[in-house]
Amino acid sequence: MVNIDHDAASIFGVIGSVISLLAAIPYGLAILRRAVRPHLFTWLIWSIVTTIAAAGQFVAGAGPSAWCTAAIAVTCILIFVASFYRGEKSWTRSDWMFLGAALLAIPLWMLTEEPTLSICLVTLIELAGLGPTIRKTVRDPWGESLPYFVLCVVKYALALLALRQWTVAVAFYPVVNILASVGICLLMVVQRYRLRSGSAFD
Repeated sequence: MVNIDHDAASIFGVIGSVISLLAAIPYGLAILRRAVRPHLFTWLIWSIVTTIAAAGQFVAGAGPSAWCTAAIAVTCILIFVASFYRGEKSWTRSDWMFLGAALLAIPLWMLTEEPTLSICLVTLIELAGLGPTIRKTVRDPWGESLPYFVLCVVKYALALLALRQWTVAVAFYPVVNILASVGICLLMVVQRYRLRSGSAFD
């Protein structure tokens, strides 16, 4: 277990929370302009599990890092609401499967009394929520915002730095989300390059 200076953790927690909230502003404006189309299922799952993760981190003693997660939960809920009006409307069978798997796993999380297992489980549920967005991004890599997911890497990194104590129970959630955000960024870049290159030869 690694201990982090209290003041430094608080500073990172405040910065991470502010970035989390500010990052949602250009993303929200892009939704209004129809420049991006968030997937309703993804943001429904993320709204639920990020709220749960924030509560779990508070209980597990994550300290200022939990502030970041709580701020992220607020933005997820707002984007979920926006998805009703300006989000992705083509829902496939696989999207429903991801949604079903995530929602069915939530009662299992509620029965889990061990904090470390609980946080790991809710994080994996959140990854299931990424499934519909991955499918959509493969088909339409311009339908998501690359700057937003780059900022996601930054805010989760700050959430990690804001931990007062590094244990699996509190560090697993931000670490996995850093990796997931990097992955979706790479997917967007690769798919955009591939489609542009294909168009150049048409």
